[in-house]
Amino acid sequence: MMLDRMEGNAELKTSVHQMLASRRLTHSVLLVGEEGLGAGFAARCIAADYLYPAGGAPAEALLRGECCRAVGKAGKRDSGQIETGIVREAISVEGMGAGGRYLVSQVTAMRSEIFNTSLSAEGRAVLLYHVERMNEESANALLKVMEEPPEGVLFLLTADSLAGVLPTIRSRCVSFAIAPVSPADCARYCTAHGVDKKTAALYSELFDGHIGTVLTAARDKARTEQVDKAMELARAAQAGDSYTAAVLLAPYEKDKAGAAALLRDLRAVAAAGLQGSPHAPVQGQQAQRTLRLAEAAIQRLGAQVNPKIVLTVFAARLAHA
Repeated sequence: MMLDRMEGNAELKTSVHQMLASRRLTHSVLLVGEEGLGAGFAARCIAADYLYPAGGAPAEALLRGECCRAVGKAGKRDSGQIETGIVREAISVEGMGAGGRYLVSQVTAMRSEIFNTSLSAEGRAVLLYHVERMNEESANALLKVMEEPPEGVLFLLTADSLAGVLPTIRSRCVSFAIAPVSPADCARYCTAHGVDKKTAALYSELFDGHIGTVLTAARDKARTEQVDKAMELARAAQAGDSYTAAVLLAPYEKDKAGAAALLRDLRAVAAAGLQGSPHAPVQGQQAQRTLRLAEAAIQRLGAQVNPKIVLTVFAARLAHA
């Protein structure tokens, strides 16, 4: 089964296997896990196993995310439509508004599609990513179809945290938590999927077994460069070198999103150092202080404080780390 390709998470696999074998899979499943743990991948695996029990090319395409997609335009409730993908039996929905928020037009387009089109022999699957980004209006549009879904439709929802999902959505789903694997297992998995062995070992410790994060960081050049810069910042923190830190941060003084992303990677490096990872260039008390400073800076950026001020203060305080 496709779900067996997921590392770890034996309880989830066993439960889903049993439900699929008996064809008693609930019509709504919520998969909860931090970014990078693979909740989206798990959702696609379950959808593939549900729609294509024998596997094959359609199942492989679904794992790659090559399915139909619900799209829309912000502020235009009647703009929703379904973009046709290779896998016609699956529809993916991911927020398109500010901050990744769901548009009501996307949800209504999905709803019309599954009610008004004929089903294949195996049914349809709807993948809704990051449902914690739904507001009450888009959630209400989803509830209308979740309460009385068409025959053969399986909803697979993902969220970073259970607390962020509206109670009305949570109550209609069977929930499973996606757990991280050990750094050693993460490194082994990523190496088997084409990541350089040394890089896999380093990133698996820095990102604490979050396979999706490791794969993204290793495969995307810009993401790799960002991790490298976070490592440089960590070395500056260990040395109490505020000048080097300021130079590294200067290009982000007008890039709030980029600054926050870099500081999140620095936070991960500091957390690894605090846990004693030999790969982290900042250790002990310096790691603990760097972690606190990075977290505070991320919060200030989120509170709309001027990024130049935030980064200048952050670099200066590193001198005391």
